[in-house]
This record gives sequence, structure tokens and C-alpha cells, in this order.
Amino acid sequence: MELRSDIAIDIKNLSKSYPGRVALSDISFSVKKGSVHGFLGPNGAGKSTTMKILSGLIRESSGEFIVNGKIGFLPEHPPLYPNMSVQDYLQFVLAIYSPHQQNKQSVIDVMEKTGLSHVADRLIGNLSKGYQQRVGIAQALVHSPEIIILDEPTVGLDPAAIADIRTLITKLKKDHTILFSTHQLHDVELLCSDITLINHGKIVVSGPLETILENLKTRMTIHARVVNFGEAEKKKMMSQFHLESVDFTNDQEKKNVFLKITANAPDSLKKELSHFLAADSIGLLEFGEVRLDLEELFKQMIH
Repeated sequence: MELRSDIAIDIKNLSKSYPGRVALSDISFSVKKGSVHGFLGPNGAGKSTTMKILSGLIRESSGEFIVNGKIGFLPEHPPLYPNMSVQDYLQFVLAIYSPHQQNKQSVIDVMEKTGLSHVADRLIGNLSKGYQQRVGIAQALVHSPEIIILDEPTVGLDPAAIADIRTLITKLKKDHTILFSTHQLHDVELLCSDITLINHGKIVVSGPLETILENLKTRMTIHARVVNFGEAEKKKMMSQFHLESVDFTNDQEKKNVFLKITANAPDSLKKELSHFLAADSIGLLEFGEVRLDLEELFKQMIH
């Protein structure tokens, strides 16, 4: 199995089985160098199993993968020691990776990068959940990996702490390839260039986020503004285009009609609808599609 120079992680036909249960079933996807790759799926879909295999914590049952560089791993439940100070803990983790090279500067640098310098001497157990998560990310960075794998980095955090971790990931992506799983779909839209969606141990879709959103949205919502529209036009439109719904509201002040059209149809339907509404008897003034958000797409694809 050869790895392209622009790929950080390449997975081919990876499977993992436990007695009576298949956790992963022949999955394949790749993570591009320098990307922030979102790994999505419901609980039990196989995200953590995949990340543990990539990090060397468990063995695959079959298949293969290549990792192009050192990995730093933040598991969903970071292995923190509450009675150690932040700095001592990170020095301890570094010693595990490099027992003969105790580089205190690496610890100082990673604390600065993760916003922990001012709590370096505090006990981890006395920190907030958000700062403990920062320590978890710092332990994944302390040995200077090229690739960072983060398993649910914002789970259990309050909105302010989630925003802090999001900002931290934004900073880290300048120097690292990042693969992270999350249930915060807003984070995915803000941070990720690529996504992989997994369900029941199988890959549903994988690729650039924008391409996936464009190619897989079948349910479109169109807003339009016209001069004239009534029940007769609605009936004709519903029959001709097999639409889900057509709602219209009269604006008496502007003497216009606002339409909301919902359909499960190919993208080409937009052109046909605009031509229909552009008829002299209707008078099209405005026409545009409301973008399907990631949450709706996620719900559609896992059911």
C-alpha cells in the first residue's frame, strides 16, 4: 500500500469485529495533509474504534492503513492525573515519548500554544472542565506530532469552553493535520474542509464538505417574490412539478406575493420553476434557494 505525498492518513478496507458485534465493516477514506477533517456519526457508529486503531491502541481485524507522520491523540476521556500539576503532567507525558530527551522547552511551548501557561503550577483536578480538555489537547501535542486526532474534543463543555476549544483548533490547523470527531455540527461547518460520515460501522460519504453539501442535498427550499399568485397557480405548479409544498403570503403594502416552495428533486428543477414563475401572468421578481444546513443533511443521511 503506497501513500501519496499529499495524504496524511489513508485507510483501506478496515474492519474491526468483537464477539457478537461488528464495529467497523470494510471502511475506506483518506485525510489530506494540512486539512481539518471532521469525522461524524451517531453514538456507536465506529468513530472511536477507528481513532483507536489509527493511534495504535487496538488492532484492526482486517484491512490496512498508513499514517504519514507522528500522531498525537486525545481520547474522549483523556488520561489525566488530577493530583499532578499541568506542567509536571506534560513533562511526564513527554518522558513517555522521549525518555532520553527531556526537553522542558517543548512543555513550555505547548502550554503557551494551548493557553495553559498561567495555570502551569495548578493541579489538574482543580481546573475547570474546559481547561482540563486543554490539558488533554496539550498532551497530544507535547511530542510535536504532524497529525492530531481528537475524539469529541468539545463533549460535555459549556458554550464558552466550546468556543475556546474551537479557537484553539483554528490555531492548531496552521501547523498540523487534524482529524476530529464531534456532535457539534456548527464546529464542522466553521472548521472543516473535509468530512467523513460513518453509520453502523460503514462509511456513508467522505470528501470535501462543500462538495458533499452540494451533491447530496435533494430536498430544496426556494423563496421567491412575484407580482401575482393564487390558489389556481399553486394547484398548477404542484401538479406540474410534483412539489412537496407551496406556501404563499400576500404583501398588501408592496402588492407582491412571497412564495416558499419545498421539493425533493434534482437541482435542474430550479431552472424549470423560475421559468414557470417568470410567465407574464405571475411576474417573477426574486428567486433563490435556501441552503440546506449540515444538521438537516446529517439527519437525512443517517436514517
